[in-house]
Amino acid sequence: MKQLAIFILLFFVYSSAIAQENKVIKTKGKSLVQWYPDVESLNDTKERALKLAKINALENVYGVLVIQGNTVYVENKKTGEKVETNTTFKMIGSTAVKGEIIQVIKTNYKEIKKKEKTAGLKKKTITYIECKVELHTKELKDTKIEVETFPLNTTKIIKPITDFYEGDDLFLYFRSPVNGFLTVYLDDNDNAQCLLPYNKMPKGFEEAMPIIADKEYLFFSDKPEFNYFEEDDFFAEDTYELYSSTEKEINRLYVIFSKKPLNKPILKSDNNTEVLLELDKENYTLPRVIKSQTFQEWLLKIQQIRDDLVIKNIIISIDKEK
Repeated sequence: MKQLAIFILLFFVYSSAIAQENKVIKTKGKSLVQWYPDVESLNDTKERALKLAKINALENVYGVLVIQGNTVYVENKKTGEKVETNTTFKMIGSTAVKGEIIQVIKTNYKEIKKKEKTAGLKKKTITYIECKVELHTKELKDTKIEVETFPLNTTKIIKPITDFYEGDDLFLYFRSPVNGFLTVYLDDNDNAQCLLPYNKMPKGFEEAMPIIADKEYLFFSDKPEFNYFEEDDFFAEDTYELYSSTEKEINRLYVIFSKKPLNKPILKSDNNTEVLLELDKENYTLPRVIKSQTFQEWLLKIQQIRDDLVIKNIIISIDKEK
């Protein structure tokens, strides 16, 4: 039986928890960038300021990476002391940082105007955008697993797509360099829908989909070639058709990969059958759900206590009509 995934705008919900391993740290950062209105929109300037504020926040707590020859040092911003490091780092823009952002807690923008002299001219009013950010972060200790994943609207052309129309099918491509386990959720304003693991899974795999290293997977299809279990067919029910309640909706898929199985949150049946009747989809069902706030709390907690996670947030849009 086909399932209907209902998508609405995602809102992030903050919840605090105590880290048991690789402690999650709250840190603040700020930046000040000049706005060039003739060549750059205000939103683009804010995005540039936000990236720099995030870098500043990470460097404040984890230090600045300095490369000299073939050696990488971490420099303490307060003392200037340099310590050689062999640990991994990630890139934000063109800057290497030694931490990762678990959650953006708060952002604040302020427009600042200053009168400054320009070359050979009188004083001119220059506009700056100040960004202050507060983050939950964690130190990078091990090299992060690089997975490949993206949504599709067909199984015939394996090409990433993020712009969908109502009535489109939803598929997901996934490949990992290491063995592990996969879960996929869609979070809307009220509930997070569990798209993977499927409703009916083999015994022992109810919490996550097992993944074999380097194997290409295509999920949410009922075609036999995309059935990854030998004995039974667990795919016929769990195909998804997209629906939009407004002219255009922006949504997120959470693709969560881990080396070891996760303790999944408690899920329940979605009883919102009125929408199925409205759409004349009586033969459809809805995915299992968890309250959005509870899901966000669970998501934050597992990031605090697990270092083997890769979480991809994929933004997609669904238009009502073509």
